[in-house]
Amino acid sequence: MNSQNNQPLVIFELANNHMGNVKHAKKIINEYYKLSLDYRKYGIDFAFKFQFRDLDTFIHNDFKNSEHQGVKRFETTALSDAQWDDLIKFTKKKFISVCTAFDEISVDKIIKYKFNYIKIASCSINDWPLVEYLQKKVKTKIIASLGGKNEKEIREIISFFRNKLKKIQYLYCVAKYPTKPEHLNLEYFSKLKSLYGNEIAGFSTHEDPDETLSGAISYALGARIFEKHVNIKSKNYKINKYSTTPDQVIAWLENLKDTIVRMGSIQKRKLFLKEEKINLLQFQRGVYVKENTCIKKGDSLNLKNITFKFPSLKNQLVANDFSKFKIFISKKNLKPNLQINKSNVTKKDLRNEVEIIREKIIELINTSKIIVPRKSRLEISHHKGLKKFYETGLTMITVHNGLYCKKYLFLLKDQNHPAQYHNNKTESFFLLYGLVKLKLKKGKTVRTKILKVGELITIKPGTIHEFKSISKKGSIIEELSTVHVKDDSYYVDKKIIQNKKRKSFISLY
Repeated sequence: MNSQNNQPLVIFELANNHMGNVKHAKKIINEYYKLSLDYRKYGIDFAFKFQFRDLDTFIHNDFKNSEHQGVKRFETTALSDAQWDDLIKFTKKKFISVCTAFDEISVDKIIKYKFNYIKIASCSINDWPLVEYLQKKVKTKIIASLGGKNEKEIREIISFFRNKLKKIQYLYCVAKYPTKPEHLNLEYFSKLKSLYGNEIAGFSTHEDPDETLSGAISYALGARIFEKHVNIKSKNYKINKYSTTPDQVIAWLENLKDTIVRMGSIQKRKLFLKEEKINLLQFQRGVYVKENTCIKKGDSLNLKNITFKFPSLKNQLVANDFSKFKIFISKKNLKPNLQINKSNVTKKDLRNEVEIIREKIIELINTSKIIVPRKSRLEISHHKGLKKFYETGLTMITVHNGLYCKKYLFLLKDQNHPAQYHNNKTESFFLLYGLVKLKLKKGKTVRTKILKVGELITIKPGTIHEFKSISKKGSIIEELSTVHVKDDSYYVDKKIIQNKKRKSFISLY
């Protein structure tokens, strides 16, 4: 499972519901394995989770064999190492394996058993001695719950793991057993997601067992990992107030499954667009020759010789095909009132090449994950003409130009920006994405530098500079400079200066 690839993972939390009885535990695991089979075809993956506590060292000596509620539950449900060996091997044949460690010895035990994930519980996520030990020792994937933590604590936790370069996925969690619907506050999941992005990966539930909507709602909000306490009905053991039975889990999964189907994906939507367009054709106006008008071969279609009328017929031009950027030339003589089919004309799209460039820049922005103003305008420099843009050219977004200037410079694969200099502007290049070869010349001194991500270089006035993307996916430079003045760019190649149509402008979105 990889929740970052949008595949949902449902974790069945066993906790101490095994009751210290391996046979009972296996029965629970088997029941949930059977019911999970119906949902795996919807792309849902499933895991079973255990909890480890080294009771000899975890419980204070003064409380061992006492009537303390927690201590009594842990001691009466303890499993031996041999029982754990048996149970874990059994589970791994059916599920992804997850385990929570509540002490340092248990961390080592989880590493020994090679669980797919180690889980940090809400009560332990800022147990700093345990967390420090865990981050040093654990190399497997980590999931952590954030139940009961305020914004400051959450910020400290996430900052800690980021500084330790540990990849970790966090679950929004409500530490109330069971949690009432009005205490779920799933809107807070959205807030965390807006602050920390995909690091906030899911939702850990301790809800009322009859709750059926939380998984569906949190999935729609972006959750892809779900943790749910499970049990089965038994004559010998009582079910706690926040553990679900198979029937209750099925009702919960049905809503999750229905939501997954309805949410679909961006890719599926793209694939379905063709059918949508076909359906819309029946409502669009077709293009006809105007009444009392003839169109001759070679004539351009315009509002003087065509009209838009309902219905549109198969293979006919429609009103939606027309814009100020498209020119249609008739390939034959056309009589009054005649429908004009696509085969009757040749089309020239004046903006098509620029729009293709825009799509490539959008793809580069999405791949690099840089943030740009939503209302940005692209300034496309085709120094030697659009036909040679991919060889010589640049695309820019000016974020700000006042006392100082900030721009994003986009270079596609193998694209070169020709040699130029400024008389007044001082600029600094900070590489955000890709790899750039920069050539600098000042007087007789020439030097070449390969700019890597995170590197910064300042270019003084009068320094001739030429740069090229040498990255397969393109490169992005953040340019920080003194105010940009239009007439302060001088190209070494005089033909570029003479090309007065070397710029095209188009909105980014």
